[in-house]
Amino acid sequence: MKRFLFILVSLLCTCDLCAAKKVVWVIDAGHGGYDVGCEFGYAYEKHICLAVAKEVGRLVSKNMSDVRVVYTREKDAFLTLQQRCNVANARGAALFLSIHVNSAPNPFARGTESFFATNVPMKGTQAGKSELLALLLQKQYLKNGREVSRGVKQRELYVCENTNMPSVLTEVGFITHSGDRNYITSKAGQNELAQAIYEALSEWKQLTKDGKVPQRTLRNLRYTHHDPITMVTTPQRETTEADARAKEAAEAKVVAEAQAEEKAKAQAQAQKQAQQGATAEPATPVVTEPATPTAAEGKIYFAIQLMNTAKKLEAGDYRLKGFKDVRFIPAGERFKGIYSYSESYLDIKNELVQVRETFPEAFIVAFRGDQQITTAEALANLKL
Repeated sequence: MKRFLFILVSLLCTCDLCAAKKVVWVIDAGHGGYDVGCEFGYAYEKHICLAVAKEVGRLVSKNMSDVRVVYTREKDAFLTLQQRCNVANARGAALFLSIHVNSAPNPFARGTESFFATNVPMKGTQAGKSELLALLLQKQYLKNGREVSRGVKQRELYVCENTNMPSVLTEVGFITHSGDRNYITSKAGQNELAQAIYEALSEWKQLTKDGKVPQRTLRNLRYTHHDPITMVTTPQRETTEADARAKEAAEAKVVAEAQAEEKAKAQAQAQKQAQQGATAEPATPVVTEPATPTAAEGKIYFAIQLMNTAKKLEAGDYRLKGFKDVRFIPAGERFKGIYSYSESYLDIKNELVQVRETFPEAFIVAFRGDQQITTAEALANLKL
């Protein structure tokens, strides 16, 4: 009996030691819950990210007994960017990988790309490990059948800057490109992407097993995979009439949802004022049935407000975080920093997803010519 107990205790201690030796890798499926990410029709970034992330985790757990996978989310739930960082930091993770889907106003933009942190002093020796993984991801995407690599970029992304370990954000394709969209929404495509990510992680693990970054390998990968690469041997097909109809349908759906949201906000505001016995007009008027604007009033378009500052910022100011062509318009005694513009609400909404990685508080604004109007008024005037 004593011998049996001794063997049992020994086995338990061995199991504890094995568990203690496991390193933690955090896999972050971007967006979630009401934050759907970029979208096209009924294809949502949040669903694609979760499917790929869970398949990557499955492959790692199956094949790497010394790695414990932790997900920031395993279901359709919303987490703030800081909460995602907290998951990794609190567990002392050895790696943080965030999976996302791209979008662009240009329907021909396509391919994969990977980003690593700009905050090298904070990362210290970890910075080289982040860049190494980003390069390996782009290498494996091409090796596993993707035709276009948009390369590796160093960018100030919140989840990469605010985690204490090697951190990479990877974009697995463009939801706004018909070919990419069909691939990343299919089970086969998601499995292939997960396999490519797993192989990159496996190679990264082997190369950094002694805690160092092999500089010769890093230089070679920079030379071969840092810049964009295309392996497309046939011309990209033109946008078809079906693609155009799909985009129009998606635009109509997004606008309808936005109008419903604006209407709900207006009703809530009116109800609140009624309860308080307020008689003043709302601070921000919501026009439910605006007149059709004339040509003299200018076209209606949407843009992204990045910030509100005490004075205009000059081009290149560090507070712009690398963003160019930001225009500043007066707002009382302050100025609003406005970035990008489009007559398409869907295009701006998709672009906002990327912008919020750098400016989490950014939001959509609307204009008629040079005059700012409410988003509700702009949406109500769109011709669908």
